[in-house]
Amino acid sequence: MPQKYIASELSRLLSAELIKSARTITGFKFAKAEFGSAANISGIHTDVFTFSQRHDSRTMFASDRNYGHLGKAGAWTRDDKTVIAACRRLLAKAKFPLKEIARIRVIQEMGQVAERLSDKEFRSYDPTLLRKLARAERAIGGVPVWSSYGTVGLNKAGGLGWLELHWPEIPSALVKEATLLQSLLKRGFRAPELKGARPEKVEAGLIHSPAVGFFMDMAAVIRVIYEIETPGIGRKPVLYLNRHGEPVAPPREVTQGPPAGGDQPRLKPSDRA
Repeated sequence: MPQKYIASELSRLLSAELIKSARTITGFKFAKAEFGSAANISGIHTDVFTFSQRHDSRTMFASDRNYGHLGKAGAWTRDDKTVIAACRRLLAKAKFPLKEIARIRVIQEMGQVAERLSDKEFRSYDPTLLRKLARAERAIGGVPVWSSYGTVGLNKAGGLGWLELHWPEIPSALVKEATLLQSLLKRGFRAPELKGARPEKVEAGLIHSPAVGFFMDMAAVIRVIYEIETPGIGRKPVLYLNRHGEPVAPPREVTQGPPAGGDQPRLKPSDRA
């Protein structure tokens, strides 16, 4: 059987599976969607909707191009309850364990317009609420997973406009290690000294690689957040430590060498589904 035919049939199969998943989770209609795949992610898109999913973790993205403050579909700015319920519902549709939802909070994005009247005079207008997003935070058996999240934005009619879910499966051994670290903290733990700062918060939990990247590293860590002694200078320093009090390297992110030929990997369009 010709290799080109096999590749075409594989693309059709993967595309059909992705469309089914996208429709179930988002409710978007993907008529004549174009399929693309590269590295560890596959996606489909039409002129309006996009949906993509990583192959190596429970990570997915979806968007409606008409969504947004200035978009045709607008953005949700009304009650918090509606967008929180939508976030929980979408996590359930994606078959993420709801018992791992630590909380869902609402993020308000504001915008403000200003105009320059002269070299010395400016006029600013009242801030405007652009949209409300619901963001789910994660914990497993009382262990926070700081890198995981689910973010949902609705259009002004209450339909899905934006979705980003990053909720990788965590090995039980790592959860056990993080639980042990919590016990160590209760028995007494002295955070490393940092010049010009003092420990503000010390806790144990889990971290992993971000949503966009070629790797999925994970670690159980003690996280120390420092308060800078001189207010208003820089960001708060953060250290991640293992059970021995030694620094833990942050999970790998996007870094990957180019393939043969020197070009960076990109989604490659295939047959329409």
